Amino acid sequence: MSDDITFKKNSAYGSVSWVAERLGLSKSRFIKKKKTFEAEGFPTPDHLTGVYHKADVDAWIDNRRRIPDANVVMFPGPKERTEVKLDAL
Repeated sequence: MSDDITFKKNSAYGSVSWVAERLGLSKSRFIKKKKTFEAEGFPTPDHLTGVYHKADVDAWIDNRRRIPDANVVMFPGPKERTEVKLDAL
């Protein structure tokens, strides 16, 4: 794998080995399940380069999330601030 240049950070495309590692699978397991993944919308290799566009793979992974990021407000803006009405106590 050390000679697989698609593992480099500046590479926009990834090999089958890169995809398998990104998914947390062995290469042989990914190859076995490739058709199942594609049936679930997994990107196919680029027809010109023969390898996978990394952003497409990452987008597919992101779209499979079940729990979205929480919208956390660290410091409320002017509209979110609530005033304490002391005379109401």
